[in-house]
Parts: sequence; C-alpha cells; structure tokens
Amino acid sequence: MTVVESVVSEQLSEPKMPPGVLTEGPVVDAKFRDSYISFALMIGGSIAALVWAFWQGIGWVEVSVFAGTFVLSTIGIGFMHRYFVHRSFRCGPVMRTIFAALATMAVQGSIVKWVSNHRRHHLHSDRPGDVHSPYYDGSGNAYTSFAKGMSHAQGGWVWDRETTDATYYAKDILADPIAMFFTRTRWYWYALSALIIPGGIGYAFGGVHTMIGCILFSGLFRSYLMTMATSLVNSVCHSDGRWGYRRFETHDGTTNELVTTLLTFGEGLHNNHHRFPRDAYLSHAWYEIDINGLIILGLGKLGLVHDIFAAGSRTPSDGSSGSRDLDDGKRSIPDTEAVA
Repeated sequence: MTVVESVVSEQLSEPKMPPGVLTEGPVVDAKFRDSYISFALMIGGSIAALVWAFWQGIGWVEVSVFAGTFVLSTIGIGFMHRYFVHRSFRCGPVMRTIFAALATMAVQGSIVKWVSNHRRHHLHSDRPGDVHSPYYDGSGNAYTSFAKGMSHAQGGWVWDRETTDATYYAKDILADPIAMFFTRTRWYWYALSALIIPGGIGYAFGGVHTMIGCILFSGLFRSYLMTMATSLVNSVCHSDGRWGYRRFETHDGTTNELVTTLLTFGEGLHNNHHRFPRDAYLSHAWYEIDINGLIILGLGKLGLVHDIFAAGSRTPSDGSSGSRDLDDGKRSIPDTEAVA
C-alpha cells in the first residue's frame, strides 16, 4: 500500500475541512470572477493562436518572444514560490518589487492568492483541505478515479467553491505594501505580460501582422501553456511514484519528475521540496537540475539577496532521508514574518 492509499483508507469517512477555508462571500465571488475572465482570455486566445499559426504562420519574432516571456514567467513563479511563499531568502524593497512584478506577470493569479493556496497545500498535502490534490476534491471527499483526481489537480481545482482565506494563511502578504500593490494592480501586469509587451515587440520588428501573432502566440497561448506546465507539479509530481521517483519519505504522494523539472526550472523536484520546504536550492544530486535555485544562489553571490536558507546541502552522505521531522512543511508557513 502506498503512502497516499494508506491515508485515503483512513479518511474515507465523513471529511472534515480544516480552518482557513471559505465557501461563500466576496472572496469566493472574486475568485470565480477572476478565473472566468482569465481562463476565457487564455483559452480563447490559445485557440485563436493555433488557428493563426496554421493560417498565417509564425516567424522568428513570435518564437523568440514566446521563448523569452516563457523563461521570464517561469523564473517569476520561482520567485513567487521560494520568496513570497516560503521566505527561502531575504532581500530589500527594490529586489522585492522586481520579484513581485515578475511573479505577477506570470499570469497565475495575484501574489496573495498564490501564496495562500500554496501554504494551505503544504499544510494539508494530499489530505482533506489540500487545494489541488489528485486524491481529494475541494470538499475533502476522496477520489475513487485516478483520472478524475489528476484532472482536478491539473486545473479542475480552480472551479472548487472552497477558497483559501488569506487572513489565515497570508497575513505577512496582506501586511506587505509591495505585494499588495501588485495584487491590487494585477490586471495591468497581466495585460503588460500577455498583450502589451508581446504586441509592442511584434509591431517593432514586423508591423501589425507580427504584432497580432505575438499577442496570440507569445502572449495568450504562452500564458496558458505556462499555467499548464506549473500545474504538472500539482498532478504529475503528486503521483505517489507513478511518475518520477521519491528521494525522501514524506507523508504525501510527492515525487521528483524530470520533464516537469525541466519545464518549470526546478519546481518539479517536488519530493525534495516537500521534505525541506524552505530550501532555496532544491537539487540533491548532480542530475537534479534546479535553474531557479541557481539563479537565487547567483543573486546571493552578487549581494542582491541574502540569508539564503540552507542552500545546497541537505542530502545525507549515507543516502538516508535524514533525521529532520517530516512535518517541516507545516513550519514552512510564516505567520506575520518580517518581509525586509
């Protein structure tokens, strides 16, 4: 019996949702409003981008802008995850502003929502209350179909009525004026990322035709693919060993998976991350490629960030999982931790 199967078998009785979960009110309404608008634009734009690519074709400008914005968005999610969620390092207000801009321009929701959801995910990983587990739906009911569970983890969770309460999980973000500025102005940054920058570059290098191609292909389609790539961490990297491998024993179904790791610049080293959630650098072997972690280490060398948490030295020499408490994921959630 796998780790998750044993947990599910113990919790098939009436599920009990943990605190910090909302099922009605303005926060829930705002979640659905944001989701409907953003996914309508991304999915509609992606369909239009594919039609445009076959009908009109795309050139080196569209491909280059797609690659450049995908890389920046992937790095932005790395900063969202390791800085704003886990406080894996510290930095001053200028760098925090840059990180917040890049994180928001990844078009994956506001900082306060992303942080709240991910901290709840860690606290209840693959248990009732997890935001996007492939083993439980939003109400805490266990999935009996693996396909339905994977669909939920890959994106279906967005439409759950259950919503994370930021006042419970993200008090430090609510108290951070920089993070909240980008939360309030998120739609401007989404537009800058998916429309204005791709369109401007396209127009400068190829006129109106290339501008349209860049907006559709390098802006909207790229944003949707970026969201799907990140979601692989929720589904594939919680497969309980079906895909990837488990370096450490944890109380959930997390794995390290190569393709997801490459697509997300290291976030697919998810078993490593759940074992040591505050580590800024997730690699524990030469073949575990953590580009986001290397960027953080490089910024540390340049003096742009500091107090990098436990970077790079977590694998015991005897190959064991070490002696640290397996509930480290719970202690990775700051309360009103300083953000300076």
